[in-house]
Amino acid sequence: MRPLWGALLLQALLLSGASAEEERKEPGPGKCHAECTKHGCPFGRLGDGCEIDFLAPCRQFPESHPNCGALAAKSCECFRRCRAYFCRQDASNNTVCEGLPSNYQSNRGCYMREGYSLVPEADEQGAKYYVNYTAGAPEANRSTALLWEHMFTVPASQCRDQCNKRGYCIKFKLEQDGEGTCRCYRGYSGAACELESNACFLGCKGRGKCIDHFCHCQPPYFGIGCTRSKVYPPNYSHPSPANFKIYMYELNTQWAYDNDHHIAWTGHDPFMEEFLESPVRTEDPSEASLFYIPAFLYSYSGNMAGGDEHTQLLLDHIRATWPYWDRHGGRDHFLFVPADRGTCPWGSRFSDLIRIVHFGMHSTRTNHNPHFGHQGHPEFGCYNPLRDIVAAGTGAPLSLPWAGWLFFFAGSIRTDDNVYSGRTRLILSELVAQWNDPEFSFSGGYVNNYPAGFREAKFCLAPWGYGFGMRLHQSILGGCVPVVIQEHVFQPYEEVLPYETFSLRLSNEDLPQLRETLRSVTDEQYRELLEGVVRYKEAFSWERHLGGRAFDYTIASLRRRWLNSLSLY
Repeated sequence: MRPLWGALLLQALLLSGASAEEERKEPGPGKCHAECTKHGCPFGRLGDGCEIDFLAPCRQFPESHPNCGALAAKSCECFRRCRAYFCRQDASNNTVCEGLPSNYQSNRGCYMREGYSLVPEADEQGAKYYVNYTAGAPEANRSTALLWEHMFTVPASQCRDQCNKRGYCIKFKLEQDGEGTCRCYRGYSGAACELESNACFLGCKGRGKCIDHFCHCQPPYFGIGCTRSKVYPPNYSHPSPANFKIYMYELNTQWAYDNDHHIAWTGHDPFMEEFLESPVRTEDPSEASLFYIPAFLYSYSGNMAGGDEHTQLLLDHIRATWPYWDRHGGRDHFLFVPADRGTCPWGSRFSDLIRIVHFGMHSTRTNHNPHFGHQGHPEFGCYNPLRDIVAAGTGAPLSLPWAGWLFFFAGSIRTDDNVYSGRTRLILSELVAQWNDPEFSFSGGYVNNYPAGFREAKFCLAPWGYGFGMRLHQSILGGCVPVVIQEHVFQPYEEVLPYETFSLRLSNEDLPQLRETLRSVTDEQYRELLEGVVRYKEAFSWERHLGGRAFDYTIASLRRRWLNSLSLY
């Protein structure tokens, strides 16, 4: 069966008139053996042996990385190739373009020159500039083509050491004099991109070289982090019900590429770090209880969207490539959906999957938060407590508390948005202004030394925001008893953690009596709650070297969902 992207890429090659040099059909750097070569090519390479360097026109120098970012100007052919690389057909023959930067617009200026995608010098003969990268676009003057918003892309010669061929040279519109500034490729830093960092999972375990967040592994190793060395033939056997194991699909970077991060929405990264070496992992899919799809959805959805188009393409690809989806109709497959509202934008799609989210809004048509409304699946909203998992967010532990305040909160209020936090923050802001209570530290917006607020208060507000609210784990890791006010929202690992021993759960109706409620907690009760915070804070930390056990709680929750699937929940 021809891969779903094959026709589009072939068409792009034909239309571009790509030369043999551009295609560079030689054994690729990902070449090893069957499973590796089919599903483990570095970014920009295609083919069963990673032999097609499809994004060769996006290299400034022959030894440079291919780069599809839209901030720096590139050759017109590079922009076209990037668009073809990221635009694919789903199982219904719909063309879907996802993974491209949001500013990848057809009005982006570009240039054409001989060789690779190096930015032409001002006096270079034969270089041409165009208003955009579409076929037949009119020519443009050089400065217009190289300008994007407030930034010019300039020749590498205008930056120190040509950025060591590890980045683009830019100058800001109002600062044209002097030396340019290097914008380094991922994995490099320094004024001239001279510093190299190993940003790959597990540092490739010393079995390969990390380039652009991809491990170029030494045989016989392959896969994320160079952690695999064995390949098993596909079969349809069933796993042992007494031996819980998880198999992770090996996906080409064209299908799933970890290319964007936010510190609060990266639970999938520490999960991956531990999973790669965990005894729960198996390299033999025939003995797997569950199948992990490393979708890296945040790179495709960002904070606000759902990444559903990316998910659909991935599932189409998995169904067409492996036999395991059909074993139980996808009910034994799981992925992380880390965006602010998790699966809310998905509606009733992909409900057979086990979805690991940070935001567990659960509702029905008749029972839902009046301000948030009913989103997601018609029966259970954005979170199915029998199938899905709310995992801990990310954040470093803070020091133990010294209780100087009775209550602390600092963050956005949004007086003009009734959806935000289900109005919890807005209602409490108005009440605190009336009370003028000296033991309440309540601030709208940024405050200096924000972490100190958690250390210095007995109780801390843990609302949701636009979606996922990070203050629950911030409170617990800061040693503050959380006051959780999140109507209709499940919390992380709620089915395995005794929340009543380390938190208070209230609703918006309880807010007018909040002062009386908090002051009614006796010293002995507070001590017990604080002991619970200390006892269970490990569940909210992914920092294994600091005692964090969020990975263990996630695996425990996955095992429960597996048992639920066996019971046809």
